[in-house]
Amino acid sequence: MPSIVRSAAKIGAASLMALSAVALSSGSAQANTYPYDGADPASTYCGGTTSTPYSSTLTWGDGSYAGTVYLRYNSGCRTVWAKIVLASPQDACGNASAGMACAEAVVHRNDDGAEMSCYVPQGATSCYTAMLNDANMSSHAEGFLDTAYGTRYAQTSDY
Repeated sequence: MPSIVRSAAKIGAASLMALSAVALSSGSAQANTYPYDGADPASTYCGGTTSTPYSSTLTWGDGSYAGTVYLRYNSGCRTVWAKIVLASPQDACGNASAGMACAEAVVHRNDDGAEMSCYVPQGATSCYTAMLNDANMSSHAEGFLDTAYGTRYAQTSDY
């Protein structure tokens, strides 16, 4: 009878070691992915708090206010995204070669160059990008406003 107990214990220990190896290998593979890359910040509940670590102003050629680009951060998901808000609704746009590209916001992850962007549609004043994972990395937001009078650009600090 004791040899049956020992055999069962050996089988149990071997099974436990095999399951542990599978759990450890799947855990390390998961650590190398970014589960929130491309997710919509408005429909993803992450908990934590959402803040604006940095913003930067877009100005017209005469220095007057044209809009603001924001770097947004959520501490629950540890993600970032960009948002652009214009001072007035987007004029007719969509023809970049004629100097009328739609206003754009971009979030850029410095570590690997990953980016997400959005364009302000005609008649609207804002858009926001999809999220990028920002855990143990740095990122910044950029805003572009292309007009017949030239391109306006703003970039936030890295966070």
